[in-house]
Amino acid sequence: MFDEVVMGILAGLGAAVPSGIIGLAVYVLTSLSLYTIAQRRGLHAPWLAWIPVARVYLLGSLSDQYCYILHRQRHSRRKVLLVLAILSAVLSMAALVMGVMVAVGAVGGVLGGHHGRYILEAMMGPLVGLMGLSLPLCGVAIALAILRFMALYDVYKSLDPVNAGLYLVLSILIHPTEAFFLFFNRNKDDGMPPRKKQSQPRQDAGADEPEQPAQDWQPQPTAEPVPGWQNTPQTEDREENQ
Repeated sequence: MFDEVVMGILAGLGAAVPSGIIGLAVYVLTSLSLYTIAQRRGLHAPWLAWIPVARVYLLGSLSDQYCYILHRQRHSRRKVLLVLAILSAVLSMAALVMGVMVAVGAVGGVLGGHHGRYILEAMMGPLVGLMGLSLPLCGVAIALAILRFMALYDVYKSLDPVNAGLYLVLSILIHPTEAFFLFFNRNKDDGMPPRKKQSQPRQDAGADEPEQPAQDWQPQPTAEPVPGWQNTPQTEDREENQ
């Protein structure tokens, strides 16, 4: 009996390690891609891409920026996504606690030699709580997934509008592909309009003075608007707060 338990644990660990490595690689690629895109487009706090819950806010910011620049549509997907992500995290933690309580009650009853009715009564409270959390958790998870894929589609269109639909379908069906699509297209702006041209360099510029590029594609390290992409929704939020 003991050998079977040990073999089962080892088998579970053997299956969990490759899955964990793949999950970590997908997380790093997605975060690096969102960070690069947000930094290039001058969004504030691109480091949010590395924070599990907060990075959906950055994804929504990229979507809002795209919709405003291309269609002059004001969206607040970044705010709604952040609220839904926080709710999902809180409900998931509560459901996890309830599930642990149910398991502890069942194992404790069996090890204590109690009969089935006693075990069921010990599990009833956490089990009811778990069932009560399941419905709102499913609703929040569905809403978060739908809105997130809408924002992801906007990001795909801003990177590669020709293949955006294909990227979205594959990302929904095979989730790890999302990280690779974002990573390999992170330096593209095929779906974005060209930025405003800067003034040409002076003819009498010294040899040690670097020439300015014809178009400003440099990331903005501060919270100032991106030249050529002024008055994005995120920029206006910061101006109102100031």
